[in-house]
Amino acid sequence: MTRLAMVYPSKYKETHGEELLYSPLALAYLARHTPDTFRISLHDEYVGEDVDPDTLQADLVAFSPITPGISRAYALADRLRRRGIVCVGGGAHVSALPEEALQHFDTVIVGEGEGPWREYLADFQAGRTRARYDGRMDVTLENLGTPRRDLIHPNYEYPSVMTSRGCPYGCSFCYLTVFRHRKYRTIPHDTIIEDLDSVRRSPIVVVTDENFMGYSDADVEDRMTLLERMIRRNYGFFWGCQTVVGIAERPELMKLMYRAGCRAVFLGFEAVDEASLREVNKKQNVGVDYKEAIRKIHDQNIGVIASCILGMDSHDKDYPKRLIRQLKDAKADFPRVFLMTAWPGTPLFKKLNEDGRASTEWDRVRKDMPSIEYKHFTHEEVLAAKKEILDSFFNVWNISKITLWWVFKDRSILGQFLRMAFRNRVSEWIKRSRIQKSRPKAELPEGAAPQVDTVR
Repeated sequence: MTRLAMVYPSKYKETHGEELLYSPLALAYLARHTPDTFRISLHDEYVGEDVDPDTLQADLVAFSPITPGISRAYALADRLRRRGIVCVGGGAHVSALPEEALQHFDTVIVGEGEGPWREYLADFQAGRTRARYDGRMDVTLENLGTPRRDLIHPNYEYPSVMTSRGCPYGCSFCYLTVFRHRKYRTIPHDTIIEDLDSVRRSPIVVVTDENFMGYSDADVEDRMTLLERMIRRNYGFFWGCQTVVGIAERPELMKLMYRAGCRAVFLGFEAVDEASLREVNKKQNVGVDYKEAIRKIHDQNIGVIASCILGMDSHDKDYPKRLIRQLKDAKADFPRVFLMTAWPGTPLFKKLNEDGRASTEWDRVRKDMPSIEYKHFTHEEVLAAKKEILDSFFNVWNISKITLWWVFKDRSILGQFLRMAFRNRVSEWIKRSRIQKSRPKAELPEGAAPQVDTVR
């Protein structure tokens, strides 16, 4: 029996640092595609105990790091390999920078993971592994199966469920642009229902699709068929999902979503002016009347969480006030505000890196921490601007107004909105404390490799 350890590496615990704490699924899906000849343990440093590279018992360790956790992954892998343990890494950062990753891992998996993972494990057992395995993001999900939920750490507050993958859009900031052939594909309904059945006792479920409604009439028809099956299953949980503003033009879809338990949608507004949308290639939002879109979504008793990016080159010092004014005028229930972040491998990173404005200090490349050189803001100013935006929404007066509005409209959403408001305040306090404790490091010389974090 081969001992396989799967690891989500992280420098920080996120247990109380997110408004909605829901589980990652990447390694749970890979575990489903792992032969029974492997004995699996999953170690989640986001919410669980830290991995000790000197005592971990494994023959093979698989890492799924995001960019701010990559140096932690590298440090662990370096120590584990010195003990003779084979290390493999995958995910968006590894896919963007496979040559960097191969300095620390024996093998990298580039792109979508399940297919190359199966191939890699077969080669591992045969003793003939390669340095690199590639997966495309356009393969069928017919045989994806369900994630191994028995391996997901119990500290996550809500379960996450995936019903589709892929996005054909090319927003310059999005980590998905690292992957080629980003075809939208749906998971078979029987598989989704099996997965939903396994989490039916949870009060809330988070659907993690890039865009739940899809991109065509055929996609919408598929979603409506799925929702009708969910309604017949009579699940008791509420759920939310990420989708696009075009959902406002699909009232029949939204009616079914509500009946199936959907109470909020997370919409990528990104910006409230055309120049900013064009700057990040968010062409699908150009010309959209956000106020009208939100009105139509609210008509179906579904709340709107407006995702916005702060710190684009087109954002001057007055932009935060314009954003506040327009989001309130549009009656968005709450905003999520992320700082402009240049993820490695994205068009945005390539542009800013050419200008000397992107960071390769991977520990600091986070959506909640300033990492690029902004055109109109210092790091302190962009943080103050974000605080101004959030304070204008997450205050007693505004929360009371939204609460009263939903009391008369649909009380079923109230409890979760209040919970989200409270957790947002806690989350932002933790994030600001984390940033204050973090001391900026000297800029790396051109061409230098990123610094590797010391193993704790």
